[in-house]
Amino acid sequence: MARLQPETFSALYSMEVRAGSGLGVAELRAELSATFPEGARVLKCTDEDYPGALLELADPPEVLCALGDLAIAERQLRVSIVGSRDASPERREAAHDVAADLAARGAVIVSGMAAGIDRAAHEGALSAWTPERRPGRTIAVLGTPLSFPWPPENAQLYSEITASGLALSECPQAEGRRFDPEERSRSLKRRNRLVAALGVGTLVMAARPGSSTLIEARAALALGRPVLIWHEAAGEEWARSLIAENLRDGQGRELVGVFDSARSAEQILSPWARVWWL
Repeated sequence: MARLQPETFSALYSMEVRAGSGLGVAELRAELSATFPEGARVLKCTDEDYPGALLELADPPEVLCALGDLAIAERQLRVSIVGSRDASPERREAAHDVAADLAARGAVIVSGMAAGIDRAAHEGALSAWTPERRPGRTIAVLGTPLSFPWPPENAQLYSEITASGLALSECPQAEGRRFDPEERSRSLKRRNRLVAALGVGTLVMAARPGSSTLIEARAALALGRPVLIWHEAAGEEWARSLIAENLRDGQGRELVGVFDSARSAEQILSPWARVWWL
């Protein structure tokens, strides 16, 4: 059983109160001491090492839980890769390969650790090695507690991510373990804005009208971040509609484009990165 420092427990307790937990202080202390991962941190939005990109949101998490290497959340190039949970094997393979190529070039891959495209993106990043023989890095943004990664079949992947990368969660770390399917769904959708904010841009590999993937894409566009659509999806109705909006940022740059490789994504996204490859 981990011993929680008073400041850590106070921040975790505030998350539970906001979530309407019916447990008392002693019960929550016991549960969080037993389940909050060893080595995990609790960050307030006023802390110096809170991920700066999240502060660009209109509603950044007041309290954020982190497990892994927080430094990679400040790397100059972070690319969000998102898509459908039920994407085709071919589209999942493409996501894996794009993520691996970007990670090998030094990018940090951000995704939500869902089934389908998210999983493929994380796995692609983890499979990569940079020319300096450094492993690929990836950030998983959870809609569940750090101690309860979702879906359960991604548990081994989660262990690999946190061993070399980073997992983040704004979810109440005790109450979130008891979410019913509807509550979990809301939390998973809410975390999409964090995926959007952490990336310099978002690559959309597959989507459906009204999907969580497009929620994330809209969140990125609202922040003035580019959204790039995989070329094989560009002819689909949702993609044509998004492209036809002809959205631009404050400098007149197109915010929605099409890419067909990691290299083309690099060329399109590079104006948004102050320093491209580190």
